[in-house]
Amino acid sequence: MKNSSDIPLHTLPELPFLASDQRTAFGEHWSSHRIDFYAVIWFTEDADVHFIDFEPYPVRKHTIYLLGQHQVHAIPAEVRPKANIIVFSAAFFHRIEEPFLRQLFLPFDNRGIIVPPDMCVPLTHLFNLIVLENNGVSDLTLLLKYTTAFLWHLYRFASHQLSYTAGEDSRISKLYALLQTHFTEERSAGFYAQQLGLTTKRINEILRGKTGMTISQLLYQLLLIEAKRALFHGEMSVKEIAYQLGFADQSYFARFFKKHTGITPEQFREKESPRLQTL
Repeated sequence: MKNSSDIPLHTLPELPFLASDQRTAFGEHWSSHRIDFYAVIWFTEDADVHFIDFEPYPVRKHTIYLLGQHQVHAIPAEVRPKANIIVFSAAFFHRIEEPFLRQLFLPFDNRGIIVPPDMCVPLTHLFNLIVLENNGVSDLTLLLKYTTAFLWHLYRFASHQLSYTAGEDSRISKLYALLQTHFTEERSAGFYAQQLGLTTKRINEILRGKTGMTISQLLYQLLLIEAKRALFHGEMSVKEIAYQLGFADQSYFARFFKKHTGITPEQFREKESPRLQTL
């Protein structure tokens, strides 16, 4: 990895969709990087761990992780573990019609999805069709249909995801879009509920069933993710990060960060940045 204090941005080549069953990086790759695309990573062998937004997750055979745009990913190994990989651009992602499938890529629950033993072979056949089409004609309409079918299966496998009506899923997707736009200046749950035409109580009921969290908890998680990214990046001072994230002062930000992580922003920067830089 480059000797730099920031997080390199891993971008795709000038293609909207790529898939491979090889140890393919799809463009310049670093051991720790922020992705500028969406990724489905299906590990096909056991290894140690990988990191998503600085949290460790096990690398286990037939476990699939879905990464959203702008998440930080790190694999602490000289040789990347074997995996089936699908990556696609934001434009391709937004062509997925089912909102609950797009919701699989929300960054609030990064636990892997385990493929049931009796579905490993059938899902491998579907993945092989995706690779075959990608390496051949590469018709985006067909790739979209194959990928949608693949994600449908993952949605079924995800025991920690609950099935809701399309209307409720659509509201959660809209809520996440609102959070991404306003989370640094709007901390009131009522603001987001009003934007969705719901009461705070109702949107929190939907969220608890779907994510196990309330609007406030989602806001805190977004703030923590962005705080960790900014601290790792290394270019801004803790004071500058606090103001960028909408905190009134550095001490309030430091108390918030320590309450939710157990360490100060400075300790996180000292602990995480050198470790991930050397992976």
